[in-house]
Amino acid sequence: MSSSPDSLLATAEIVDVVDFPREVLERSQQIPVLVDFWAPWCGPCKALTPAIEAAVRRFAGRVVLAKVNSDEQPEWAQRCGVRGIPNVKLFIDGSIVDEFTGALPQSAIEQWLERALPASMGDVLEDIDRLIAEGHSADAAALLMRAAADPQAPPGVWLRLARLKLFEDPQAARQMLQHIPPDAREADDAAAMLRVLSFAAEAGSTELAASPARAPYLEAARLLAAGQIEPAMDQLIESVRLDRKFEDDAARKRLVDLFDWLGSADERTRDYRMRLYDVL
Repeated sequence: MSSSPDSLLATAEIVDVVDFPREVLERSQQIPVLVDFWAPWCGPCKALTPAIEAAVRRFAGRVVLAKVNSDEQPEWAQRCGVRGIPNVKLFIDGSIVDEFTGALPQSAIEQWLERALPASMGDVLEDIDRLIAEGHSADAAALLMRAAADPQAPPGVWLRLARLKLFEDPQAARQMLQHIPPDAREADDAAAMLRVLSFAAEAGSTELAASPARAPYLEAARLLAAGQIEPAMDQLIESVRLDRKFEDDAARKRLVDLFDWLGSADERTRDYRMRLYDVL
C-alpha cells in the first residue's frame, strides 16, 4: 500500500489498493472508503484524478480514497459491479452505499460527498451542544453514548458525557474523563471536573483550617455532592466573602472549577462570575 506525495502534504489518505479486503472492506468499518476504479489507458480516469484527490483533501479525516487499477484487479471490479470506468463507489461498514460514474468536476464531487458521507463529528457535537443548551440533556446523552461507542470517539465526546454525568454518576464520570489524553485540548476542562468531584467528596472533611469560611465551604461541598449547583455556588461566594485566604483561596478556586465545568455560555457562569467579582 502506498500514498501519493500530494496526500502526505494535505493529510488526506490516498492509497493504491493491493489488498482489497483489508484496505477497503475492513478499513471501511472504521472510516468511509471512497474507491476509484480506474485503468492506465482510460482518459476520463486521468481527468478525474486531480479533481477527486482535491475533493478528498477537503474531507480529510472523514474519508479515505482508495484507487483500484481495474486491469490489475478485474475480479474485484467485477464483484463490485463495475461496468464502465472511471467508477467511484463509497464503502461504509463493508458495503457500497453510493456511487457515481464518469469524470465529475471537483465541486460536484464535493457536493456528492457532503450528501453521501455521515455527518462529521464536529457537526454532531454542535447538535449535541444545542440540545444541552435547550435543556434536552437526555437526548444529548443518547447521542453522546452512540458516539462514544466508536473506538475513535474524540475527547470532546467523553468531556460532554462526563459533564452530564458528573453528579448523577461520579464514578462513571471519572472513567469517562480517563479517555481524555493529557495533551488534548479538553484536558484542562477534564482536570477542572476532577477537582469538582474531589471537592464534592470533601463534605465530611475535618482537616480544614479553623475559619468563618469553613462552614459555608463544607456546606457547598455537601450541596454539590447532592447535585444542588446554585446553592453550592451561593455558599462558595459566602466563603470567599468571609475569608478570601481560607485554605489558600480554596472557595474562589472551586468556583472557577465550576465555571469551567458549566462552560462560559451557561447563564450561571456569567451570573456567578459577576457576583464573585463584586465580592473580590
